[in-house]
Parts: sequence; structure tokens; C-alpha cells
Amino acid sequence: MNFLILTPDGVGSTILQRLLTMTFSLENVDAINTHELTNRILLENNIAVHDKRFVGSKWEQMYAQSLPEIENIIRQSSKNTNIISRVAKYHIDNRAEHLGESKELVTNFYKFLNEVYDKKIMCVRNNIFEYALSWSIREESGILNVYDRDDKQKVFKIKSVKEDFFEKKCQQYLNYTYWVKDNFPDVIEIAYEDMVTNPDKVLEQLTGFKNTYKNNFKLELSKILKIEYETFNALMTNKKLTKYTNKELGALVQYKRYTKKLIDENKIMNQPIKNTTLYDKRRQIKNFNNCLRKFESFAKNHNWIDTSNATYDFWHDKKL
Repeated sequence: MNFLILTPDGVGSTILQRLLTMTFSLENVDAINTHELTNRILLENNIAVHDKRFVGSKWEQMYAQSLPEIENIIRQSSKNTNIISRVAKYHIDNRAEHLGESKELVTNFYKFLNEVYDKKIMCVRNNIFEYALSWSIREESGILNVYDRDDKQKVFKIKSVKEDFFEKKCQQYLNYTYWVKDNFPDVIEIAYEDMVTNPDKVLEQLTGFKNTYKNNFKLELSKILKIEYETFNALMTNKKLTKYTNKELGALVQYKRYTKKLIDENKIMNQPIKNTTLYDKRRQIKNFNNCLRKFESFAKNHNWIDTSNATYDFWHDKKL
């Protein structure tokens, strides 16, 4: 079974790709994560994989592979291995801008994706305000996902964001929802907030496998991710962490070791760590309230947007 993850980025698509691949691997099902389909893949041992040679390259190299070439590689990939791929709308938009790909070519690519990928997942955010604010911090820091201490320090240095960019990201999120609706009719919506706080249930819903992480690491994935976030933050702030047992910390170590194993086998790329909570953002960003007012004004023109959760910190399960 092949999985296609659709994203505007900043909605948990990276961690979802990795965890889907890890879940299948733990259940002894062959799976590979190609990551972004539109910026270089290749066949390796008859399996489609991400082409790491072009990570971080300029668009001329990143987008040099045509959409028909991408389709051909996926078609040739072994049917014995599940493919988990991502397509980000902004990459499609960038390709159109830089390469001038025709509407017909892109439409045919969407048709191919709908045919070849058994499950299409639309990554969403329940809190669109936090989505736009997260992207605005990304724009200033240059850090898309946090993987290590240096990444986190760069994020912490940001004290304000560009409010016009924030408003732009609100609109781009809406454009993403229209894009999915127009081109992928049978998607499964997965909210980032659910993916991070209740990943065991989400992964069971998508794969059919139950208690995968508890069976393998003796602890639910939801607890492992929480421990990972809190231990990482403790290291960043030089605080002593004493609330977790050796069994719980041991489960995190096993999880990290298994992640490294999959990376070494070229089945996944690096696994990001939970970045900042809404509470963190309010303490950090001086013009937080200005952005909140702009979001509320923006939402008035789109009555389906729920503004009631704009100040709800899902990680801590409480309002600011």
C-alpha cells in the first residue's frame, strides 16, 4: 500500500512520513520514505528513494527531474515495498514559476498520484493562527524543522516576526485547502495536533496496526514523543530532568536507536523534534498579540475558520 502525504509544510508532514515508515518497519512490512517527490528521487535496488545528493541544492538542480521522469521511477519501484511520499504545494508552485510546467502536465501528474497512491493524506492544522506564526518564525530563523541544539538556538533568537508575511501564510493555507479539494477527492485529513499528541491512534487508523510502539519499546509513542521534547528542552536550558523513570527513558533511547537504524538504511531521512509550543511562542514573540489580531480580522472573511482555538495550546491542553 502506497501513502501520499499532502502538505503546505509546517503541518506535521515530515514526522508523519517518518512514523508511517517506522510503523511498517516495526511490523516487518517493507516500506520506504521518498520524502518530497518533486525534488529528486532515484531507483536504488529497484526501490524509489530520495536522492540525497541534491538536498539543499538550488532550484535548477532540485527541479531538474521532470514530472514524467518522477512518475516512471515510482512505476518501476518494487511492488513489494510500500512507498510513503510527500507532495508540498509550494514545490508544485515553485516548479511552475521556475520551469513553466504546463497545466496539462501538472494535471496528468495529479492523475498519476491518485492512481498509484492508495491512501492520500491531507495534513492540516486545527489552529491556523499557530500555523502561520510558526511559518513566520521559520522565515526569520531559516530553520524549517528542529533536529539538534543549534537549530533550537536559532529559533530561540527570534523575538519578532514580519506581520505581512504572517498574513500571507494565512492566505496560503487557505489556497492549500482549495488545491487539495480540487485535485485529490478522497483524502484522509490528519491534524498535526492529533498526530503529535495521539500518534498511536492516528497510526493505527492509517495502517491497521495496534500498539506497535508499546509492543516494541514498552511505551506508547505519545509518551515517547513527550519525553523526547521535554528532555531536549531540559538539555537546552541546563535543567535537571527527574520526572521520568529509567524504563521511560530507556524507551526513548530504543526509539532513537531504531530511528538511526532506518536513517542508516536510507529508509527515512532525519526525524525532527517537536519545536515550540504556543506558550513558548507567546513568551518569545513580541508582536504575538498583533499577529493574533490580524488573524482574527482575516478569519472574519472566511466563516469556516475556527478562531476559538487560536489561543489554545494543544501541547499543554489549556488556553493561554
